[in-house]
Amino acid sequence: MSFYKVKVQRESNTPRVFNVSAKKSQDAVLVAAQSLREEGITDAKGIEILGQINSLRD
Repeated sequence: MSFYKVKVQRESNTPRVFNVSAKKSQDAVLVAAQSLREEGITDAKGIEILGQINSLRD
């Protein structure tokens, strides 16, 4: 598992940045989308991988 920092562009608010764990960067986008769905966030315009990080706390 690798850790990635992702940024979500939203229509209504400032961008949200958070960390996810996934096997590869493409999976990180899917994990981020699932996380947003679980939180009820429906105004996402885009998900960007900012880079790979050493741990979820970075």
